[in-house]
Amino acid sequence: MALQFLIDAKNDSVDTSSVDERKLRRKIDLRLMPILCTIYFLQYLDKTLLNYAAVMGIRKNLTSNQYSNLGTIFYVGYIVSEPITSYLMQRFPLGKYLGIKVTLWGIVVACHAGCNTYAPLMVIRVLLGVFEACVAPALVLITGMWWTKPEQSRRTGLWYMQIGVAQIVGSAISYGFQHVNSTKIANWQILFVFMGSFTVLIGLATIVLLPDNPMSARFLSRSEKVLSIEHVRKNQTGIENKNFKWSHVRELLFKDILTWPLFFITVLAMIDNGAVSNFSSIIISTFGYSNERTTIIQMPSGAVSIVATVFATYLAAAVGERALFVAIITVPSVVGAGLVLGLPAHLKVGKLFGVYLLNFCPAMLPIIYSWGAANTAGYTKRTMRNALTLVAFCIGNIIGPQMFKSNDAPKYNPAKIALIVTMSLVVVFAIGLRQLVLWENAKRDKEIAKIVSENIENIEFMDLTDIENREFRYSH
Repeated sequence: MALQFLIDAKNDSVDTSSVDERKLRRKIDLRLMPILCTIYFLQYLDKTLLNYAAVMGIRKNLTSNQYSNLGTIFYVGYIVSEPITSYLMQRFPLGKYLGIKVTLWGIVVACHAGCNTYAPLMVIRVLLGVFEACVAPALVLITGMWWTKPEQSRRTGLWYMQIGVAQIVGSAISYGFQHVNSTKIANWQILFVFMGSFTVLIGLATIVLLPDNPMSARFLSRSEKVLSIEHVRKNQTGIENKNFKWSHVRELLFKDILTWPLFFITVLAMIDNGAVSNFSSIIISTFGYSNERTTIIQMPSGAVSIVATVFATYLAAAVGERALFVAIITVPSVVGAGLVLGLPAHLKVGKLFGVYLLNFCPAMLPIIYSWGAANTAGYTKRTMRNALTLVAFCIGNIIGPQMFKSNDAPKYNPAKIALIVTMSLVVVFAIGLRQLVLWENAKRDKEIAKIVSENIENIEFMDLTDIENREFRYSH
């Protein structure tokens, strides 16, 4: 599609010399990034409203294990839907598809207000997972369409940073709604209705405002569209292709040496994320704080998440060492789990600081997103890579809440020990994957040195995979 657009533009002698590329980049950033950031902000806040509702009264009709299951079942819906939604994103206009899904999950969020027992909550959490499954892979694809590899890392970091913003805003909103008193409806129910209605409005705006690709962007002139496409040529990953290729899927699963190490890094890291997302308020409340105070003192967790994301993504983009930053960003969370586990009960400030540090490890996810995008060529392969990453994300988040067993309450020491072990393994896997990438690049350098490389015109837009294109080099 992009290649044909360039050919048509060349035949029509489209002049791009009058376009200021720096102004064009700013124009694209200002138009797209607010939409992407708002969507990611809402998908995190909406799925973690259950965490805030836990201290607002929703748990009174639930056992501890039932609450854990609600945290888990969301990701069951997510993981089942992920391969399907990745296929549909390739077949349908991406911007419209994403906007419709945002609208649908907003309706589901509002419907939480009508569910105050275990069975209906399980159903509604599955539906929320199904509709939210498209967000991260869609945003990764959109980011890859519009920006180069170094730019992708920073933009991915910017929209992923909204997790921290959502933690701060969510705590503030929850604290406010805890002071709303009604004899007809609980304050946590009002919270769900309010956030669901707001999400629906953003979904409708996304359908109207978010372009499906650079070629269909109404806010760009034809010459600006051409320049936007040329700008990402150096990625050698193409822009978009509506033909689903099963050969790309087979290559991803059975030939790509990076697939499974990256998969297990994501699983291990997201176990911590599942624990933090669903049990941080409960862990903090065991330190002896009131419900209102527990809500407010979760806000610094968001600030830690923002700082960790900025540190990881911006420095990784500048230095180019994604694997090392994955390892580095995990270490503070290992320390945090150790503080929560090892400090005595009277040192609750230190234990609280440990909970804050647990928010470092999930900040590696934007590195993994951009790392996978940078190392994957071929549109079908990229969509399936995103799906596989999100499957790993779901598995980790499914395991995380299940480690907190009711018979281990209130200390949950086995879960804390498991967090230390899994996050330590992330460090080992990341360093090993870095060496694997260096080995593969060196192997390709030797291949190229032995043959005369053919300079094939527009090879970047021929939808070749990274394995098929031997001139492709992997980032580490």
